[in-house]
Amino acid sequence: MRTRSVCVLATLVAVSTVGLAGATAASASIPRFKPAETTVCNNSTMPCTNISNLMLNQGNSPDFIQNASGWGVVPPSLYQGRKINLRQASDTRVNEDFIITKAGTLGQLCGASGANALDATSYACVNFAPTDPVYQGQFAPNGNESGFCVGAMSATLGFKARLERCGSPRSFWIADLAAQVTVTVPGRDKPLVYFPLEFAADTSLSNPLVLTLKPGTTGPANELFLEQENFSGGQVPDSQLFTLTDPVGPTVGPAS
Repeated sequence: MRTRSVCVLATLVAVSTVGLAGATAASASIPRFKPAETTVCNNSTMPCTNISNLMLNQGNSPDFIQNASGWGVVPPSLYQGRKINLRQASDTRVNEDFIITKAGTLGQLCGASGANALDATSYACVNFAPTDPVYQGQFAPNGNESGFCVGAMSATLGFKARLERCGSPRSFWIADLAAQVTVTVPGRDKPLVYFPLEFAADTSLSNPLVLTLKPGTTGPANELFLEQENFSGGQVPDSQLFTLTDPVGPTVGPAS
């Protein structure tokens, strides 16, 4: 039986084994979960990280993880436009290899100049702290960086998550730690912390667009979309809660 508890912290939180910026002693003892990304990617200089969703996870492990499907690709590119979904985890599928990196902080990106600048009126720039980090997840089959990251064509309700060029607001995400939940399973030492991933380019005044799982889709199955963050009873639905695991990584928080 799975238990769930709300855990809202102002300080840094060790989010399972999140590979986002630098290892910490707190996360170093957290066990690894398998199956995972390919062995090659996992052993690369920048090891891969699994992104999974609470709705599909069973037994507190990443049963279904991010996948760059073969649907939606825009020729002649091999990667641009690929629809992102969650697929049964395997250490032999290169389409499940992603590397998470920090693009900067909101203080660096909000209102800046250049292609990576965030609109100063975006929800993230207005409602999150300047020190909060901005992340991107790059597709890296067998550890080879593709230059394309999980994103969307624009901050539009209902748009599909796709591979977009890395380094622009269309591929930037913010971890909404104020809405995180901790999920534990009896007999497992370490819980996983799940949280919404807000699309950084969204300029909504409220109910920002977050990554959302729709398990009933076909072509591909378990597709990811941008939908408004919806609270009910103080919590967001499981379909909007994600965790990052394997390898052991750093904390996710304002100073990470």
